[in-house]
Order: sequence, then structure tokens, then C-alpha cells
Amino acid sequence: MRDIVLLTKILFKGSLNKNKKNDKKGSNLGKIVLFTALYAYLAGIVGYISYEAIRSLMEINQEAVFFNICFVGMIGMTIIQTVFNSLNILFFSKDIEYLIPLPISSIKIIMAKFNCLIISSYIINAIVILPVLVVYGVLLKLGITFYIVGLLVVLLFPIIPVILTSIIVTIIMKFTNIIKNKDMVQYITVFVTLIFVIGIQMLSSSGSSNEITNEELANMLLETNGLVEMYSDYFITLKTINNALLNYNSLNGMISVLVLFLETIVVYILGGIITSKMYIKAITSLQTQGIKKSKKTSKDKDYIEKTPLKSYVKKEFINLTRNPIFFMQCMLPSILFPVLFSFPIIVSLKESGEEGILELQNLILQNIETQRGIFVSLAIVAFCFMFNFISATAVSRDRNNSTFMKYIPVNLEKQCLYKTIPGMILNMIPLIYFLIIIKIIVPIASIKILLYISVVSILMNIFNNYCFIIIDLINPKLEWITEYAVVKQNVNMFFQIVIILIQLGIIALVAFNISNIEVLVGIISLIYIIGLYLIRKYIIKHQVKIFSKIV
Repeated sequence: MRDIVLLTKILFKGSLNKNKKNDKKGSNLGKIVLFTALYAYLAGIVGYISYEAIRSLMEINQEAVFFNICFVGMIGMTIIQTVFNSLNILFFSKDIEYLIPLPISSIKIIMAKFNCLIISSYIINAIVILPVLVVYGVLLKLGITFYIVGLLVVLLFPIIPVILTSIIVTIIMKFTNIIKNKDMVQYITVFVTLIFVIGIQMLSSSGSSNEITNEELANMLLETNGLVEMYSDYFITLKTINNALLNYNSLNGMISVLVLFLETIVVYILGGIITSKMYIKAITSLQTQGIKKSKKTSKDKDYIEKTPLKSYVKKEFINLTRNPIFFMQCMLPSILFPVLFSFPIIVSLKESGEEGILELQNLILQNIETQRGIFVSLAIVAFCFMFNFISATAVSRDRNNSTFMKYIPVNLEKQCLYKTIPGMILNMIPLIYFLIIIKIIVPIASIKILLYISVVSILMNIFNNYCFIIIDLINPKLEWITEYAVVKQNVNMFFQIVIILIQLGIIALVAFNISNIEVLVGIISLIYIIGLYLIRKYIIKHQVKIFSKIV
């Protein structure tokens, strides 16, 4: 056990990719203050949303539904995060070539790497789950025991999804030794794992669903937190978590905590044993694979003259798609997450039947043409934009090749625009998906309102991508060992989240003070247009200074 703890510490510290020469006490203190302020800001927003949601649900005795939804979302987020992280940490990290020859058993290596995956999952859980539980406990005036149980649950619940997802990834990687292209191995592993996880969830949902009569639904609404009991069977360990939190001061709750602990320990140990049996073989076969080279030879007719815009944007897309890590971290989440987050809604509509669909249609129709509906729609679109990291890493991804920008005969200000275009294009996917879903659910929804949402969202899209690339230019991460570090260990991702949340705060302030939709949309659009004008003017005037970090 001591060896596992020591190895975990070494691997996790190495994953931070620290440069001791550049690390100073002052800079470390500044980073601590910055991350503390960012956490307080993000946790404050989550806490405010939790306060409003839980307070509303308390009126119908369903206050636990909100933290139940949060746990469901975080389990899904943990699974998706682990799919991406496990590939790098288990199979493509630089430490593997040093660990394999050492006299360390494979199970110790696996356990240490599992621990790194679990620790990384705690970061997002601390931002979302902890504030929700604190607000829930304060509003319901719960005792200190609830917070102790809640902390234990937060520490335990991500472990099982992390281990199970890692096992699936390892099994798939073991059988990819017939593929000689290393990049294709990564693509196939991610897609197969995601399809497998989503398929299991769909089967469990369809298998567990029962027809619910109106009387049964009414009884659930009358019963305190009855809806929580109804939906807790759909996700692994969720029922145990709910029992532990809802019955925290009784023997039943203590038993649930013990059961969750034992389940976690069993899965953790068995997962380590099972994975270690396959790991060495999977690693050695992967290390011997080469990169498949194209036999295609270039001919004069292959070279077609293109405009600088087309050539530059094409280059950016090629760099993103050719590198599996960049594709999976920067592009895939913004495509995949809208579909995954809409899945629970589809399942709920399927189970609620025609009456549930009619209720949702009426709810959307009553609110979509109000300032609240506009704000919620823009918040959903902005949330989807939050997972697009293309512009925020546009310069960092180039690493040493970023100096290319200073030597080609293309204006720096134009290059700044060209690098944001892939991010803008990709953001159109979740926007179009959202509008289509609204139109499918509510066919009679006003085209005018959907057009208003589209116009503001497109302006938001352009503005965000300009902001993100400026952040990356001012603070580029050009020194990295693995592609994984460009996103996962880049502080610019936090600034991206903060910028979007600040925008939503401004939009909410405007929306809830102006009732006329046309005026509201006009003011928000004008704010974005002015913002774009100021950003463009700033880039043109200070482009030499902005690009000074690229050396």
C-alpha cells in the first residue's frame, strides 16, 4: 500500500508537468490565490442556482430531486472524462517507458494510475456537488452528520464509474493490437467505449422503465422525495447514495454509507486485479505498433491554389483531426455533450407518455417567448459552447511551431481571425441541435423566437472565440510534454468558463429588467456587437504586443 501511495504521488506530480526553473514562490502563491478565487466564483454560481432550485422544489416536497439530478450528471461527466483521461494516463503517458522495466508489479502501477484518474475526477465534483450539498443542508437546517455523510459520498461515488470505465478502455485496447495505426487505435477505443457506456445506460433505462399511472405519479409527488426513489434505479450506486443522504441520521443511512464503501472497495480491488492481468500485454503490443504511412505520392495536380483564408482554416482543421488527443479534447466534447445531456430528457419523455410530452410542450410555449425563456435558451447554448476548447488552445497546440505565425506573409490580426473560425464552425453544431430539438418537441414554436436565439447565439459564438484566442495569445502553454497537457493542465480553460459565466450574468441582468422581447434581443445583440468592435480594435492596435509571447 505504501508503494502505491508513493507511486501515485510521483505520477500525479509528474502529470502536472511542472517546470522547476520557472516555478517561483511568488508565482505559486499567485496561482493559489487565482485558483481559490476561481473556485469561489464557480462554487458561488452553482450555490446560487442550487438555492433557487431547491427552494422551489421544497414547495412540492421534492427538494432532493435537484441533488439527485446533479449526481446523475456528474456520474455521466465522470464516465466521459475517464474515457478521455484513461487513454492518456494508462496507455500514452511518457512515464510508461520508465515504469515497465522497473521491478514494480503491474497491479501497483494500475492502482497508482487509477488513483490519478480518481483525483482528477474530484476537481469537477468539488465545484458542482459540494456547493449543492451545502446549500441543501443549510436550507433544510440539517445537522453536522449530514455534512460528514455528504463528504464521504463525494469521496466515494466517482470511484466506481472511473474503475469500470477504465476496465472497458483496457479491454478494448487489448484487442486493438491488430491495428497498426496508433492514432486509429485511440479513435476506435474512445468511440467504442462511449457507444458501450451509452448502450448499457439505454438498456438499463428501458429495462427498468415501467408504465406509471397518473395516480402513481400523484402519489410520488405527494410523498416526500418520491421522484428520487423513482429514478434512482437508472444509475449505478445512485440508490445507495440517495439512501445515505436522505436517511443520514438513521441506521438505514449508516448502512447505506457502509454498503457504498464496501461496493467501492470491492470494485476498486477487483478492477485493479482484472486490469493488471491485461495491462502489460496491452502496453507492450501498443508500444510495438508503428504509424501507418501513406503510400500516396504527391503530384503537381494535387496542388491547387487557394486563398489564405481557406488554406489557413484547412490547416487548423487538419491539425485538430490528425491528432487524436486534440480531436477528443477540443472537438469531440462539443459534439457529444449536447446529445448526452439531452438523453435523460428523452428517457423522461418516453416514460411520461403523451401527457408528459404535452406538459413539456405547454411549459416551453409559455416561457420561450418571455425574457426567462430567452435567458434559459442562451444559457443552454452558452453551456454547450463551454466545452469547445479549439480557440482557447489554438496557439498552445502549435507548441514550437507557433513561430510559424510570425514568418508567413499574412497579417497577424487576420491569423487571429482564421484560428477562431474552426471553433466558430464547431459551435454551430450544438446550436443547430438545440434549435432542432425545440422545433421537434414544439412544432408550433415561433420561427421568429428561434431566429432571435440564433442571432444572439451566433454573436456570442464569435465574441467568445475572439476572447478565448486572445487569452491563449497572452498566456500560451507552449511547453508541454504530452498533448493531454494542452487542455487538462491549461489554466486558460478556467478563464474560458469564467468569461462565459460573466456573460450569462450580464444577460440575466438585462433579461430580467426588460420584458419586451424585441428590445431585449436588440440590447443583447448591441452589447455583443460593441464588444466585438472593441476586441477587433484592440487586436489591430496591439497585435505586436499580443503576439510577443510567441518566440
